[in-house]
Amino acid sequence: MGRAQCIIMVLTGALAWGQTQVDLKTQAKSVDFSAAQGTKPVQTGAVLPAICTVGQMFFSTSASGGSNLYGCIANNTWIPETGAAALTIQNQGTPVGARPILDFATGVGISQAISDTGSAMLVQNSLDTATALTRAGEQAGAGLLCASASGSSSAYTCGMSPTLAAYTTGMTLRWQPDVNGAGGATMLNVDALGAVPVKLADGVTNPEVGDIVAGRAQQIWYDGANFRLMYTNAALGLLGETQPSCSAAVRGRTWFVAGATGVKDSYSICAKDATNAYAWRTIY
Repeated sequence: MGRAQCIIMVLTGALAWGQTQVDLKTQAKSVDFSAAQGTKPVQTGAVLPAICTVGQMFFSTSASGGSNLYGCIANNTWIPETGAAALTIQNQGTPVGARPILDFATGVGISQAISDTGSAMLVQNSLDTATALTRAGEQAGAGLLCASASGSSSAYTCGMSPTLAAYTTGMTLRWQPDVNGAGGATMLNVDALGAVPVKLADGVTNPEVGDIVAGRAQQIWYDGANFRLMYTNAALGLLGETQPSCSAAVRGRTWFVAGATGVKDSYSICAKDATNAYAWRTIY
């Protein structure tokens, strides 16, 4: 081997040795890794090292995404720097979980607006009056009102605002008929949910003439199969309704007619005699 070759080998070895001995802490200045194909500035592993010194960082490959980075805040003490444990969520003092994202979700009847004030995040909750009933809404009386406009005396329809989603056993409505009832089998269809029989308070007897009067609001409730008139109209005949024929279906009904000036009032009841003949019997 020639002298020149030996010199080259010595210099090459010295350079190689020098490259492995570069101390970035003391020898580097303005280190720029932006053009590097990849960098790994922290230790990586599935288990946190048992020993660490203040300022040391570690990337845990076994942690969930976004919760991988840990920092050593005291000798041999690691804490997560970002991710799940950055925000602990509690409900009435009881921990629910820990996640990097807190998601505010509205419930039924609640409206929510979230904005950035520049110095804080503002969460403002309000009542969704399209779903939840307010005192003003209750006073207005619109929530339970179902006014008919069908023009039928036995097959009524009505609509509510907001639209009724389904019939529910026990629900009550304020129904306002648009025409006088014909008596006998009567149906009511609310918001096209299906026609339901209208019965008297016993849930069996059909209403008769005078039980359903145009413009006279009725409190009705749904028993799961029928709409029941909660209260029959008092003093039938007082508003000039046509008196029905006395029959077994009308038996026991009373009828009042207000007399004009100088004419006495009349009050009668539908009843049968011993021959089973039905007729309006004058009481007064």
